[in-house]
Amino acid sequence: MGRDRELCQLSAVLSHPPVVVLIEGEAGIGKTRLLRELRHPMLTGCCHPMCEPFPYGPIVEALRVADPPRGLNPVTGALRPLLPEYAHRLPLAPPPLQDPQVERHRLFRAVLSLLDSLSPVTLVVEDVHWVDSDTRELLSFLARCLPDAVNLVLTYRAEDLPVSYPVAAMLANLPPGVGHAEMSLAPLSPEETALLAKHLLPDPPDLWELTTGVPFMVEELARMLAERPGRELRTPPAVRDAVLLRLGTLSAAARRLVQAAAVLDAHVPERALIAVAGVPPEQGERALAEALRRALLRERTPGTYGLRHPLTRQAIYESITPAIRRRLHRRVDTPAASPEGAVSPREDQVIRLAADGLTNREIAESLFLSPRTVEVHVANALRKLGLSSRRQFREHLAKGTT
Repeated sequence: MGRDRELCQLSAVLSHPPVVVLIEGEAGIGKTRLLRELRHPMLTGCCHPMCEPFPYGPIVEALRVADPPRGLNPVTGALRPLLPEYAHRLPLAPPPLQDPQVERHRLFRAVLSLLDSLSPVTLVVEDVHWVDSDTRELLSFLARCLPDAVNLVLTYRAEDLPVSYPVAAMLANLPPGVGHAEMSLAPLSPEETALLAKHLLPDPPDLWELTTGVPFMVEELARMLAERPGRELRTPPAVRDAVLLRLGTLSAAARRLVQAAAVLDAHVPERALIAVAGVPPEQGERALAEALRRALLRERTPGTYGLRHPLTRQAIYESITPAIRRRLHRRVDTPAASPEGAVSPREDQVIRLAADGLTNREIAESLFLSPRTVEVHVANALRKLGLSSRRQFREHLAKGTT
């Protein structure tokens, strides 16, 4: 759904082997589905988030379903221990070598020769953000030595890619004659999201606001609605578990920033987010960079940060313990870390909504406050900023001084 352009582009690229293609996109964006729609012969293996991944696992997974021809290069016999499914069709295993590095090079050559015998074919390795070091070296070798009718496609999530493994650097070392391409899958538009929901439900509500167009979230919400029609929309368990798993991998400071963003439920300046989180300023910048890199927070406008998806916010907010939640809510209205005379994070929220033309009642409904409380926040903000009218909020924000 909504991938016609990407599908045509990818199909065209793979029609001119040898080529290395990198496909990037957040979890649930549709990388696997895009590949399944292609009409190209493929062998697919996946990397897995294992504590001790076994060497060459994704390559073995891809090759074990292959149908090798007769008369293979004798070097492919080195794959017999890894591919018992059709070891009888491989040449005899060569004698062991004393040098492990030379042994490994022979194994790499065996994989390359087997792929050549299966061509035309595209080797797909998914989720290379979890790749083990041995497979990483093998992929780099294959990329530089691709046979004429073999392609290599790697999918990954940039937010989960180790800093030590810039996968795109692989493209810089390709020899002449090996093509390359990079693709990044974006979320579906509101119209595409509505069309997908219509395929899944007879009379679907508007799901774009909750999912921001991530197909996996749309499908999970649709499944929940189909099983429990008329119920309040909640974060589907599969989405919740994925979010909390990622939250658990953050440092303590970054996790506190993300929890603060869930309580604020709005995009706010860095200073306000750090104040509510209660993170020391010297740690705040590093924590913010970490949360942004892991795609839990995003920068919507220059200098303002918040959670990427409403469903993410709901999952994180509900996971916060009551005591911590109360503490964060107190900081929203009373930012102890703010300098004298500075507006509080809540006042900053009110200022921005007022600058957009919302009335006190509309602001109250948006922030779940009483109109009287909003009136107090407006008065305090005007006093602190030395302004005489709420009409001046827009001009003040344009100066970037809030």
